[in-house]
Amino acid sequence: MKISFFILLLFLTIRLFAQHGSVFPQPVNVEQTAEKFVFNGQLKLENNRDSEKGYAYFHELFERDHGVHLVLSDQKEASIHLQLINTSVYTEGYQLSISGKGVDIQYSNYESFCNALQTLNQLIRDPNMLDGIRISDEPAFAYRGVHLDCSRHFFTIAEIESFIDQIAKLKFNRFHWHLTDDQGWRIEIKKYPKLTSIGAWRDSTLIGHFSKQPVEYEHQRYGGFYTQEEAKKLVEYARIRGIEIIPEIELPGHARAALAAYPQLSCTEKPLPVAGTWGVFDDVFCSQDKTRAFLKNVLDEIIEIFPSPVIHIGGDESPKINWNQCPKCKAVMEANHIHNTHELQSFFITDIEKYLNSKGRTIIGWDEILEGGLAPNAQVMSWQGMEGGIAAARLKHQVVMTPTSYCYFDYYQSGHPSEPLAIGGYLPLEKVYQFDPTKGIDNEYRRYILGGQANIWTEYLPTIRLVEYQAFPRLLALAEVLWNQGKVSYNFFVESLSAYYLPQLKKDGINFSTSFLDPVLQCKASENGIVYDLLKPISKASFYQNNEAMNSIAIKRTEVSQIQSFEIHSRIGNQELRTCSYHFTSHLALGKPVVFDTKPHEKYNHNGNLGLTDGIAGEKPWKGNEWLGFNEDTIRFTLDLETVTKFNSIRIETLNDPGSWIYRPEHFQIQISSNNRKFKTIAKANLDGDLIGVKKKMKARFVRVTIYNKELIPPGQTGAGFTPWTFINEIILSK
Repeated sequence: MKISFFILLLFLTIRLFAQHGSVFPQPVNVEQTAEKFVFNGQLKLENNRDSEKGYAYFHELFERDHGVHLVLSDQKEASIHLQLINTSVYTEGYQLSISGKGVDIQYSNYESFCNALQTLNQLIRDPNMLDGIRISDEPAFAYRGVHLDCSRHFFTIAEIESFIDQIAKLKFNRFHWHLTDDQGWRIEIKKYPKLTSIGAWRDSTLIGHFSKQPVEYEHQRYGGFYTQEEAKKLVEYARIRGIEIIPEIELPGHARAALAAYPQLSCTEKPLPVAGTWGVFDDVFCSQDKTRAFLKNVLDEIIEIFPSPVIHIGGDESPKINWNQCPKCKAVMEANHIHNTHELQSFFITDIEKYLNSKGRTIIGWDEILEGGLAPNAQVMSWQGMEGGIAAARLKHQVVMTPTSYCYFDYYQSGHPSEPLAIGGYLPLEKVYQFDPTKGIDNEYRRYILGGQANIWTEYLPTIRLVEYQAFPRLLALAEVLWNQGKVSYNFFVESLSAYYLPQLKKDGINFSTSFLDPVLQCKASENGIVYDLLKPISKASFYQNNEAMNSIAIKRTEVSQIQSFEIHSRIGNQELRTCSYHFTSHLALGKPVVFDTKPHEKYNHNGNLGLTDGIAGEKPWKGNEWLGFNEDTIRFTLDLETVTKFNSIRIETLNDPGSWIYRPEHFQIQISSNNRKFKTIAKANLDGDLIGVKKKMKARFVRVTIYNKELIPPGQTGAGFTPWTFINEIILSK
């Protein structure tokens, strides 16, 4: 009897996880029951104001996903019963139960109705039967957002609708629509037609990565814009799916497209083209009265299109060089007793805020709006880290956390060379799943954290297929932490998404990444070089080379620099989902320890004291886990060959990517020693290219390298006034 009870309990537990794992994001509370609701492929949804509003959408969704026919019915005949409840505890939560009699849903508003129906859709495994279950569910955060940049690259309304369909399934409730920037103005403003006739089009677009030298361009007219009627229809399309669209009109920076149309709004008033490259430009809106009047007129039309109570005004990356030299800006500063241009930016944004407040709207801006003093009622979107958001919360301003370290989905999600071109950085799926928007915030200020948001910038994403690849499944990981704070283990999360979510994406025709199935390479020194243990990202994964199971990769040390290659196939069961080719550089110093007097930054410290001798020579454009990164202007480290060794060459590659605040070092010094006490300088030179190196006959045990970079990023450059990053890769010694 005890055995039978145990088997029944185990069976119900397995069924619970099977059901629970099929719903994304995972519900907060789930109880499996033994009941089943049998139906004939048709579900009758009780007809009320909310179900009538969302019926066309959910009818299509259930039909497309499962072949289940959803129909509206009166209360008596309904198989899906609805109960609207008044509650102040939550606004998007719901309760859903399935019994032998049908489906009962309690909800509080249209958004919670949408959440309940999305869950019900995901619970359908059989078009004629639903398993018994009781769910009580509500989100951890009120703001769960996704941002899409349509300025750097333009996407059609149909493509955006498809994207909104996918984020609606994940219960995101905000779509942040980035409509204006240096590379294109994308929304029709009837009072200022040149914004779209001129500002929506550029004559060239950068080819390859921003850091590539020499720069190349595709000299073709590129652009597009959305009419006000198209935007209004998209607003309604999103609203039916429970999503609010927040428009962004960038000011005072990222204004080149607008200034190309109306150069009189700049400080110089010189004609400018719409930018065809990426980065930050000195040409920003002048702080004069007529510029702010222009922007207020623009915003008048924006608030007629978008009913969102919040309008995003940008506020980021606005250089002050032209303001510092502009008589018109100086006149504004003098008239308003403003002491510096940081305060001038605060004055500019506060003036816009007062205007929007008078129209019943609230502004939100990137965390640079903290500079010079935060506008009184502004919300802050913290992207440069958590610090700006924490500071704003302590000032009792509402905050959306969207730090680059967790939320920038234009970053690489794998360090493998097969990954499509991206801006840089490294943000794997597991890191997204570790995001906590309230980390580091005192309890008394946590209530000011509204939630979080994924940012998808599109410099290197010219097609919606590439946007999808960067977004999925990382958006699922973010949805999980914003809904239930990632309460299930990462292993269970990944196994669930592999079993249930990826097949649905495939069915929907969505391009997604399986890079999360790459083996985790754990590096350790061996007597002959380096060994990489292939750790499983999830318990069901396995790795093969030439159809033979692989648990590790061994790279042998060689006197002459050589490339050693391995092709690894990642599988779940018998299903192959990912194939990667790994290339390692073997040399005399492979696997030898390095002592760092200057520690690499924690974000770019791959493989610890083997980080410069692990056989991984960083690719260009860079991917964050291939390079060691330092945020100091002077770097020193010492290689220990562990025995006196003869060699003829020392080679270290550096990185130059000013758009990412990464600068090629200015000069270097290389010293050698046999006893780690007395060192001889063998090379000391300025750096002309990216290579630090020396070729001569040498004999030593210790090699000490000192690298000197600029103390500060020069004025006029991205990140001006901050310490530049220095990135280096393998120190290669050979005969």
